[in-house]
Amino acid sequence: MSGPPPNDQPVRRPTRILHRAGNFHDLLHLAGHPAVDAIEADIWVVRGHLVAHHERPIGPWLLGNHGPARSADRVPLEVILEAVKDTSNFVIDLRSWFWDPAPALARALAASLDDFSHISVACEAWITADRLREWLPGLDVNYSIRSPRQLREFLADVDAGRRRPTHVTIRESMIRSAPLLHAVRARAGRVGAWTVDDADRALELKAWGIDQLVSNRLSVLNTL
Repeated sequence: MSGPPPNDQPVRRPTRILHRAGNFHDLLHLAGHPAVDAIEADIWVVRGHLVAHHERPIGPWLLGNHGPARSADRVPLEVILEAVKDTSNFVIDLRSWFWDPAPALARALAASLDDFSHISVACEAWITADRLREWLPGLDVNYSIRSPRQLREFLADVDAGRRRPTHVTIRESMIRSAPLLHAVRARAGRVGAWTVDDADRALELKAWGIDQLVSNRLSVLNTL
């Protein structure tokens, strides 16, 4: 490990996020698990509806293992919102494909919720994140950073004043040292890591001061 957080601050537990739990009806109950602070779901716009599913759509369809997924394989956004109400936080991984999902999500959240404090949205398309932040100022919106090039661009843009500081979630393999994590946080304010399925790596990131940690495994979240 590469040292404690700056100024020898006590190591605090990151927000523990169960990856893709919101994508499946039979996993929604894990929003109440003691090792889970938030569940995450991949949210797509399919034929005008916001649904969670783990496969990328082709045209208007979501694909399953052998062709278009059945409607039963999709979890409507409103079902997830009900499952996490008064139970856990909810991280929306807003996915972009053939349609801009920002208007549909903004309308759905504004119509369903008066308080967005338990909702966070990570956007793979940063222009989508910027739109959502303008339309719903009270919503926690994050940039999803998926490549070293994106990370370099984010840091350079914030330093140059071309982009305002924004919370980020980063592919965990790109967070190679505590100083790098601290440098990103100085420009982002909060940094999450995805997807961490090794307990030793999770504890390393915790020691470095990661703010959020996403995992597929309850056993990993339980170590934090």
